[in-house]
Amino acid sequence: MQWYELLISPVSFRSFSVLWYWFALIGFWLAAVRHVMGVPFSRVLAAHAGDTEAAEDTMVLARLTVRSILRVTPTRRLVHVALIAFGLTMLVALALAGLEMAQAGLFFAVPWVMIAALRLSLANRFAQTAPNAAELVQRLIWHRITVQGIAGVTLFIALLWGAWRNLSLALGV
Repeated sequence: MQWYELLISPVSFRSFSVLWYWFALIGFWLAAVRHVMGVPFSRVLAAHAGDTEAAEDTMVLARLTVRSILRVTPTRRLVHVALIAFGLTMLVALALAGLEMAQAGLFFAVPWVMIAALRLSLANRFAQTAPNAAELVQRLIWHRITVQGIAGVTLFIALLWGAWRNLSLALGV
């Protein structure tokens, strides 16, 4: 084995067969559900249990997150949507062409866009209605449950697709 083969061999473009891909995917989802609209979920649960200090913290952190999300101007948001649409289109085209890295990337990109849309929708709802602490906590809990549902479905589909991909490559199908 040559020295350059030794250096390049740990880098594999077969994403579904590399353990680091699965660590990254699980880490991505753990980070996504840890904070809900910028609020640590432990604070949301404490507020739900009746802790007034946690309820105040939840209100302040949620307000800050809503302001930062809605601060983006409509023109800039349109540019973001266009760039994301272009990136997703390219990723889907490469995935359909059989590039395994693009297929693996879809399991990050598509759910991330879904969660970003949910966060934007929730931020708009918070800005319009200005909920009290109890309503805010309930909406944050439901938002987290929705994100966890997206995570579970995404991980399940990624697991099935990765297993099928690895088996089809191993069997030469």
